[in-house]
Amino acid sequence: MKRIAVSLLLLMLVISASAVCESSYAQITQEEAARIMDEEADCLIVDVRTKAEYDEAHIPGAINIPNETIGTDAIPELPDRDQTLLVYCRSGRRSKEAAEKLAALGYTRVLEFGGILTWTGETISAGEEECADDPFGARGYDDPEDFYEDCGDSFDDYEAAEEYYCEHGGR
Repeated sequence: MKRIAVSLLLLMLVISASAVCESSYAQITQEEAARIMDEEADCLIVDVRTKAEYDEAHIPGAINIPNETIGTDAIPELPDRDQTLLVYCRSGRRSKEAAEKLAALGYTRVLEFGGILTWTGETISAGEEECADDPFGARGYDDPEDFYEDCGDSFDDYEAAEEYYCEHGGR
């Protein structure tokens, strides 16, 4: 009888220990996610949809890590496992899967908030984001010489302006 009691006690300890070690994530509302985005400068917004979906429209500042690419290896774009991660997808199904995988990888602050279909906040396309990254409007010029003529004062020399022009999609 004593042996059974000890065995049961050990079994209960093992089950309790495995429950404590099990990784998890929290599901929050989109309103809570918006508040965290406004208040926590260090949080990362993670869009787990495909690249094509992300390019079409995403939450400003979100990084794209497709759900299907999250496996058992470390994710270079997410080096800090204690950073707050706000995870979303299209409808909420993939974001739940991704949040589970991220928690299993050891990320400690994974917050899943559903899908962009019901997001009432701002969204942008990849094209709009690229324009925001081009304060000199390089895309509006037909060649680097014209670009340099108008914006050259902002660069050390023609080569620097030409490099900027090419990196920012000048035609």
